[in-house]
Amino acid sequence: MTFCDQEPMIQPDRDAVLAIVFESLDKLTPRAYVRELKSKFGLSFQAAGTLLKHCIDDQQLCYQYHFGSTYIEKSFLRPVRMSNHFVLIPSGIESGSKNSDGIEIIIEQGISFGSGNHPTTQLCLQAIDYCFFELQLFADPKKRMGADIGTGSGVLAMALCRAGAFACKAFEIDPVSVHEARKNIVHNHLEQHIEVLADFMPESKNTYDLICANLRFPTLKSLSGMIQSSLKENGIAILSGVRKWEKQDLIKQFSNKGFETAWQADDKNWSAFVLRKTEN
Repeated sequence: MTFCDQEPMIQPDRDAVLAIVFESLDKLTPRAYVRELKSKFGLSFQAAGTLLKHCIDDQQLCYQYHFGSTYIEKSFLRPVRMSNHFVLIPSGIESGSKNSDGIEIIIEQGISFGSGNHPTTQLCLQAIDYCFFELQLFADPKKRMGADIGTGSGVLAMALCRAGAFACKAFEIDPVSVHEARKNIVHNHLEQHIEVLADFMPESKNTYDLICANLRFPTLKSLSGMIQSSLKENGIAILSGVRKWEKQDLIKQFSNKGFETAWQADDKNWSAFVLRKTEN
């Protein structure tokens, strides 16, 4: 990428330019982003605007519309590495590397939450990565069963199966998300392994080896008993959708249900957890 064509003496570092958006706790409008570029790199207004244009043209950043306002966000119109192993690939886009060491998941651009453009989705993918590849919790040959509560685009259910789960049930009550998840699962040739159910997840005692739930804290709190009873002994719950200031309450809630914390990470004031069931 070539930055600042009109001010060739100044060549801001690409990662530093993108980090302004990636690390911001607040959504940035184009004007606010240009102001940040001017302040951080000493650019003129024109050069900062050119720099933004390069980032958009190179599909590093994109315009997103939320409730009548335009913001600058990370683009998912090109392959994006979400964790050590998982790479999200927009439908119809070549990965760009036939020798990629990543596990590629194809996602069709849609409107459902969970398509990869939110910190909680990335945190959940990092948690799945941790469970399957760093700790190798499911390295034995048993046919592991997973569940994804509120599957959205289906990305977490697909990540579970790509990582090694034999099958996954994906629960979703929003009809648009159900439609999108099923399309994404077909794109990834996982329809024999993932069943999308247009319903709430029912309690099913000692059924699942791993349950993912990327939901807000009040919902996770209300589901804690059902998650506990539905997991097998030593089963894993991957949870996100929790604000940093809520995480101690979540840990306490699930600790009272017989879970211990195996992993925890934060991103932009969001938190995610890997919890292991220690008591039936």
